[in-house]
Amino acid sequence: MKLGLLRCSCFLLCFVGLAVGCGGDKTMDTFKEMNKLNISKLANSYVMFASVNGNVGPKDAEELKNFIKSDDRVPPRLGLSSSELDNLDAIFISDADDEPFKIRFGLKIRVDEDRSPLIFDAVGVGGMRRVALADNQILEVTDSKKYDRMWEGNMSAKESGPDETEIDEALEDE
Repeated sequence: MKLGLLRCSCFLLCFVGLAVGCGGDKTMDTFKEMNKLNISKLANSYVMFASVNGNVGPKDAEELKNFIKSDDRVPPRLGLSSSELDNLDAIFISDADDEPFKIRFGLKIRVDEDRSPLIFDAVGVGGMRRVALADNQILEVTDSKKYDRMWEGNMSAKESGPDETEIDEALEDE
């Protein structure tokens, strides 16, 4: 229960900041810390898009890129530098396997509580592929059948079982 409340609080902070703006370097540092990896930047931009578009994700990569470019509040919250903003295609490439991410476009999500799988490493490394969820969690998936079921929308993150682990600092060291 506490974990759910913490996640909800994190999303509220993110979306209140998106809606009304936020000041101070500490808040921006927090957003930058949450978005060090390309998979996190994409997942969070997807959720931000959905939060201002009736809880529906973008229909394709171009719509997501246009959203990131068109709203001045989004790039700082994703920790995007001006050079990254000029080359948004780069954040659509996995920093783990250097392949384009697979993205489940057009999903209807509940931005305050959803754990839907959104962004997927296409190839992965060492038999492990990452999956970013709508709640800002990243899973390591080693079971190909589970990965495929998550990609097809036939398995939620809750059902995915013990072969996945939530990761954070481990990927920062790579």
